[in-house]
Amino acid sequence: MDISYTIKSLRQAGLTQTQIGNAIGLKQTSISDMESGRAGIKRPSYQVISGLLRLAAEHQVATEPPS
Repeated sequence: MDISYTIKSLRQAGLTQTQIGNAIGLKQTSISDMESGRAGIKRPSYQVISGLLRLAAEHQVATEPPS
């Protein structure tokens, strides 16, 4: 899963960074950092991965860029 791409996809589906953060237990600033690639997300927590995967499934968005 590409975390930055997943967040961007969720945002295109209409979610705000605050809504994404609230859904997975993070602050909006953390979501902003992950979306822009500023955050060190080499080893994201289970909470982040599972939350983003759940949101992606709920909103039917891709978690990887098209190849």
